[in-house]
Amino acid sequence: MTEKDCSISVITLVKLAKEKIMTKNFIKICLLLSLVGQTYAKREIVKISNLNIATNKDGGTTLGKLSWTDFNVDFGGNIISANNQGEPLNGSFSINDQKFNAKLSFATYKTELSVDNPLITLDHLHLKDAQVNFDKDEMSFETPSLKIGTNNTTVSAKSLKGSCDPKGDPSTDIDIVCLSNGDLKAQQAQLINDTINILTNSFKAYITPATIAIDASKNVFSSNGADTLVAKLKADCSNGIRTRFNIEDFISGCLKESHIALDGFSQIKEVPKLQLENKELANLQDIKYVKVDINENRFFLLSRIRVLFLVNLKVSGEIEHLPEDEILKLKISKAYIAGIPAKTLTLSILQTFLEEDSIQIKGDTIYIAL
Repeated sequence: MTEKDCSISVITLVKLAKEKIMTKNFIKICLLLSLVGQTYAKREIVKISNLNIATNKDGGTTLGKLSWTDFNVDFGGNIISANNQGEPLNGSFSINDQKFNAKLSFATYKTELSVDNPLITLDHLHLKDAQVNFDKDEMSFETPSLKIGTNNTTVSAKSLKGSCDPKGDPSTDIDIVCLSNGDLKAQQAQLINDTINILTNSFKAYITPATIAIDASKNVFSSNGADTLVAKLKADCSNGIRTRFNIEDFISGCLKESHIALDGFSQIKEVPKLQLENKELANLQDIKYVKVDINENRFFLLSRIRVLFLVNLKVSGEIEHLPEDEILKLKISKAYIAGIPAKTLTLSILQTFLEEDSIQIKGDTIYIAL
């Protein structure tokens, strides 16, 4: 189906809707057009109330269900509105080999998606009672619950609010727009994969074409049965993303330039402590803060830590992304404690705090599995 064909189909459906024929199903198809995000799905205004989407993969097929209560759309002056007196309108769809098939009452809709469309790449998506408002000046959305997953990684959020600036572009590609100009806030946000579980509170993200920045508090890092609380987390990276999210583009931007600050460490569950001559040398409470700066694949780490007494810890070296192995490789070239060269002792301290299933230290090199 070409862009011209789709435009003709939409015009025809508008005429049918004006004649009060199959109005409800037209509304459903308009919603699916906006969700699918093809080039012909241009709009001036889209407002959706209580939108619910749930998908999962069965083999190579994505199966989905959606519902909503109110729907308003303005396609170039053709204004369509519908509600079912507060009762939900329902639909279902499937995606296989980029082919999108939807069933809405007695109506069906078929098209082909681009290979990077989020509906294809996600293993599962659960969106609850979302309020959506798109126009040429702002894309805003609010949901009490969002959960998405792909490649054994799950990201979820509670009380999520987003506001993104499309810069006058009428596209429905919310992910592309928000990854260029967007503000996101969540009561809680969580990332889980096979090796780590990160839970953040009061999560905020600020995105511009130049920078991706996050700010969060009461962050819990869980791995290998150990839980670490970090009171404050701030980070920003160069924005290497140009269209849809791609982990390699994101990492490339961060390796070009980034700044990370963690403050206020404490243990929730006990982890092994570094010992020296039967004396405790350091534990998490002894870390006052950690700051990491990266510039053109060179990293500089500064920390203040109690090693028998409070001292400054400085580490520098090179950082490299190995995409085939999904690994970050950090080779330490210099390490100082209290201004004194001490690479061996520094590596011992880092090994105590860092080494786990996803992080391995071999010689003067740290390997971090992504």
